[in-house]
Amino acid sequence: MRVFNTVQLIGLWLLVPAVALSQRRIVTDAEANASGANQLTFSSADCSRASSLAAADIANHLPFLILQSGFAPQSFAADTVFENSYGVFYREEGCTGSVKECVVLYNQQVFHYLTEKYGRQWLRTVRKDVVGFREWKKAQR
Repeated sequence: MRVFNTVQLIGLWLLVPAVALSQRRIVTDAEANASGANQLTFSSADCSRASSLAAADIANHLPFLILQSGFAPQSFAADTVFENSYGVFYREEGCTGSVKECVVLYNQQVFHYLTEKYGRQWLRTVRKDVVGFREWKKAQR
């Protein structure tokens, strides 16, 4: 049986966190401001562009799932795990934001993308309060 020496253990101790934490992608303000999800905020009740905005975000490797949780937005540790695993970012709009129908269309496009790329695996860890998720999931049965 091989025994690790102190130098190897210290190296392993330093390497594991560096590898595990280096996968996190931070969305810059410029990326967030240029995203289709942000453009939905400035759309009127005409939601005809919502799906194409989502498709553009997907093509740019910057898709969002939009949340509207109310006055006190919530964030959970599992959000980062989901974002890192699937390359989709949560966007919290608080109690105000885009027209709900537009957000639903945007999110549905992202749901279809996730299903095509990852199968049904992502359904277990996505936040259940993503706008339009419950309705989309029922329609998929």
